[in-house]
Amino acid sequence: MYVQNKIIIIVCEGASEKAYIQELNRYLEEEDIPLHFIPRPSNGGQYTPVVRKYKEVRRGNRATEIFIWVDYDRYQRNDNSDMDNYRSKPDDIPNFLFSYENFEDFLCMHCDRSEMERWWTFCIGRDHFNTPSHSNEYMPAFRAFIGENYEKGDMPININYHSLNNLQIHQNDLTVPFKCDFAEKLINLIATEKWANCNK
Repeated sequence: MYVQNKIIIIVCEGASEKAYIQELNRYLEEEDIPLHFIPRPSNGGQYTPVVRKYKEVRRGNRATEIFIWVDYDRYQRNDNSDMDNYRSKPDDIPNFLFSYENFEDFLCMHCDRSEMERWWTFCIGRDHFNTPSHSNEYMPAFRAFIGENYEKGDMPININYHSLNNLQIHQNDLTVPFKCDFAEKLINLIATEKWANCNK
């Protein structure tokens, strides 16, 4: 029986999130999970262009659910008054889904615990969770961790049952400092849609 996909648009920062969403969609299709995400990059996580992109997307998609997924690091640092602006956002702008602290931290949550702990150790050494590092500060170390050829927009991990299970385990483990609001939504959506599909 044909099951129509649940469509969700994601206003995201840029090429990295778009590549992740595309790989995620491939997995969902292969596993017959009736979910499909449409990335709409805002070309950065700064509050103003993110909200501008959301409003643009909303105008053409009145009935479709829309998430906003951005990194928390610049909001924690209050770059360009992003946190000040976010705290005073109007009610018609949904709460953002944050990666704490950034997309690369989110990627590491897909790794096995022992691998993830290597990146965790580096982050502690930089006091990353209290004073989030800028990309030019952590990218050389992240390339050494994930793969020397990694660049923004690349997808250095495979999205499969194992990596998504790691993501769920680390998201639910209170001892792990890496967290992601989008991961929480994704885990719940996959569980809901798989259950609904089994009962059709």
